[in-house]
Amino acid sequence: MRRLLIGLGSLLFMLVTIILVVPLFLPKDEIKRQVVEQVDKRFGWRVRLDGPVSLSLFPGFSLVAEDIGLAGEAGADGIEFAKAERVEFGLAWGGLVSGNIQVTGIALDKPDIYLEIGPNGTTSWEPRRDISDIGDLIEAETGDAETDAVAEAAPAPASEAEPAETAAASEGYLKSIGVDSLQITGGTVTYKAPDAAEPVRISNLDLSLQAPSLSGEVDLTSSFTFRELPVAVAGSLTNPLALMGGEQVPVDLKISSGENSVSVTGQSGLDPMRAELALSAAGPSLKALAALAGQDLAADPGAFAVSAKVAGNEAMLSLADLDITLGQLSLGGAADADLSGSVPEVSGRLVLKDGSIADLLQLAGRDLPASGKLSLDLAFATVGQTGEELLAGLDITGSVRIAEGEIGGLGLASAVGGDPEADRLTNLAMDIDLQGLENPISLSGALSWRGEAFSLTGEGDTARLLAGGAAPVSVSVKGNRVSAGFNGRASRDGALDGAVSVDTADLRGLMAWLGKPLGSGGGLKRFKASGIFGVAGETISFEETRFTLDDTSGEANGRIVLGGKPSVTARLDLRELVLDPYLGGASSSGAGSGGGGGSGQASGNTSAGGGKRGGAGGWSTEPIDFSGLNAIDADFKLTTSEIRWDKIKIDQSALSTTIKNGVLTANLEKLALYGGSGTGTVTLNGASATPQVAAKFALANLNAYPLLRDAADFSWIEGKANINLDVTSKGGSEQALVQALNGTANYTFADGAIKGINVPQMVRGLSVETLLGWQANPSAKTDFSSLGSTFQIQNGIAKTDDLSLIGPLVRMTGKGTTDMPAQRLSWRVEPKIVPTLEGQAPQPRRKGEDKKLAGLGVPIVIEGPWNDPRIYPDIKGILENPEAAYKQLQQTGGELISILQGKNEPSQELVDQANKVINQATGGKTQIDVQKVLDGEVDDEEVLKAVEEGFGLPSGLLGNVFGNKKKNKN
Repeated sequence: MRRLLIGLGSLLFMLVTIILVVPLFLPKDEIKRQVVEQVDKRFGWRVRLDGPVSLSLFPGFSLVAEDIGLAGEAGADGIEFAKAERVEFGLAWGGLVSGNIQVTGIALDKPDIYLEIGPNGTTSWEPRRDISDIGDLIEAETGDAETDAVAEAAPAPASEAEPAETAAASEGYLKSIGVDSLQITGGTVTYKAPDAAEPVRISNLDLSLQAPSLSGEVDLTSSFTFRELPVAVAGSLTNPLALMGGEQVPVDLKISSGENSVSVTGQSGLDPMRAELALSAAGPSLKALAALAGQDLAADPGAFAVSAKVAGNEAMLSLADLDITLGQLSLGGAADADLSGSVPEVSGRLVLKDGSIADLLQLAGRDLPASGKLSLDLAFATVGQTGEELLAGLDITGSVRIAEGEIGGLGLASAVGGDPEADRLTNLAMDIDLQGLENPISLSGALSWRGEAFSLTGEGDTARLLAGGAAPVSVSVKGNRVSAGFNGRASRDGALDGAVSVDTADLRGLMAWLGKPLGSGGGLKRFKASGIFGVAGETISFEETRFTLDDTSGEANGRIVLGGKPSVTARLDLRELVLDPYLGGASSSGAGSGGGGGSGQASGNTSAGGGKRGGAGGWSTEPIDFSGLNAIDADFKLTTSEIRWDKIKIDQSALSTTIKNGVLTANLEKLALYGGSGTGTVTLNGASATPQVAAKFALANLNAYPLLRDAADFSWIEGKANINLDVTSKGGSEQALVQALNGTANYTFADGAIKGINVPQMVRGLSVETLLGWQANPSAKTDFSSLGSTFQIQNGIAKTDDLSLIGPLVRMTGKGTTDMPAQRLSWRVEPKIVPTLEGQAPQPRRKGEDKKLAGLGVPIVIEGPWNDPRIYPDIKGILENPEAAYKQLQQTGGELISILQGKNEPSQELVDQANKVINQATGGKTQIDVQKVLDGEVDDEEVLKAVEEGFGLPSGLLGNVFGNKKKNKN
């Protein structure tokens, strides 16, 4: 026993000594040279071994080298496609005896492998020499009898010899490699294709390829990181020699990342190419699997499962029993490909029954709350050799149905005033029919939004859309509130070019329903527009856009450029601009023209803006904000053939408006109205902290009579009118703007007349017409050569002291203040009836008329709220010289004066009319019977006192005037 132990110990010592010492005496340089030569002959690659080299006999005969590189065809330029910090070559033990070194395995530590395909198709790993003559190589190094059999086999027919030679060469090449294993640890692989923008890169590569027998099973295991995801690959191939020899052999491959996996099992052959495979894929996350393919899904549809059978050869390929499950989506189908012709032909069918709309949206990357059923039945066919050709040649027939659908999460609530119903579509039902892509795809259906039902129809050229080009598309949406349509060309990138139409019976109601109320007021009802619209990138263009808004119609052209700050450029050509719906029609003008307090008060109390008023009829204190002008830049030009507001008619006009840096400037370049013309400018400044307004207008040679008649139902002045206005203001509300109003204004009427009355004649001939209220006489008028005034406006208060009317027989001067913030008037005018024509052109007069007679003046005061002012004679002015006033009245003569002086008897008509006038004038406050007064049955003082009370005159006024006359007479 002792001897046995000593013997075993000696043997072990000898083995250790051999392992440690023998490598020191082996010809490392020769072995290194042969290893390099072996790799060159078997792979066609040049090996660079620049680092230290060592030999080892344990655990196997091997050559270990550091700092190595591999170069292929491109290596002539010094380019290496692989580098490693350390490599271990496994060597056959027979080399120790024969000296003929054979590489049996390669182990690479931290290699960096760069695989590139150049523009001309060459690869970075291309062998440096032609290694197709495998038979000679095998015969020279291995003396394999099988190779001799291949080389010495009986000649085959020409049609069979070539494939046989190819198979033999492939098999021989595989044998010639002679490497039993390949190991990679901590490697990096980069792959760059010529048409790829970025290279594909994997890292942390660990790989083990075991091929102890090429007629047995070859096993592959690997793990690496790809797109920052861990990936594992495992597979096996049985009998590679048989596969290269043309036989069909079993294959098994599985790729997994986390719990997601794809598996391929079955049999495959290379020469001729054929396969019978079963494909399967499953996992809890489709998003993770899509990430491996470079697709980033916005939402994860969740678990998935795919199974199919693939069978094919060089002439055909079939996909059968396709079953795809994704959530509640279950898609089945089959496909066949005919590869026998010069161009492959593909056909198939896909069927989906009662699928989930929510799962489909998730698959499309939209994680939205949704429900409903989706079904489809589509048959497809195509031809082509590339993906683009297959897509271009695609033809689809079938149908797609959506029922009981509801989609939420649209994010529209904030756009329509916070209505949560705006965030979802309900009652969604859609039918899509395809009758081949050469025919338009048709769509019809219905949906509800915010409780309103809409119908939807459309057509489109699907083939062009799928090809990525612009395609003809038409879509129509109809509802009770609005209808809209598009007919033109659209592309998948969102570009549009075509005719757009919009039609609504109530634009104001539609905008309020959409959460964009237009404010109180009239109009903005019927709106209809149609034109050519285009969308390209951030630019929206519109041309030949004809529109009708209420009674206004015209055409628009322009463009809108979106971006950081939208820019709008437009030209509007209007046939007519009708303002009645927005500014009020006859009712508005009637209120303005009424002379009574009732109508005036009603007009004054109307709040046009609906804002908070400072009092009855006061200015609004609601904030005014021009900051919205900073949101866009704009350039508008508007022309119109006619502007109408109630009875007012304005002929051709031109307006240009710009918005730049928050400032709006509107220039009225042309205004033709009532025989005259005008220009003007309005500026709104939204860039300042406080809104600012400036306006300047000049109107010249206007025909005053039709202008005032149409504008205010004011038909008793005629002549040529000139009006000028130049004002500025600033303030945060309507009230503040009025309080800060400053500037000037003036108006003049030239060569005109006050129609309907002849003031000098009426005063001279005080008669029945006087008691009838100086009613208008269409044939009578008071001529004037000028009537005008200028105003200085400061802090909203307009003052004038040069009101002037000059005519042949009448003069009037005046001055006053209009307090616009308080809406009050304080005026005093002094009309004079002038019996002389001094200073005027000669006029005929009665014989004996004194041309130097002084004028009769009765000052008038206009005071109080401007919607209901008090208008009364300035009694103080008359009382300063009552004797002169009465004497002047006597000199004017007339029927009434003659009766008062007892020279004539009054007629019954005069008595009746006098009673009527007194009753109307005093509002029934005094009871005076004119006939009793004339018959002397009533005391004069009582009459005068009653008149004073009825007319609201100071007590004793009439007694001082007429009482004195009575005393003088007595």
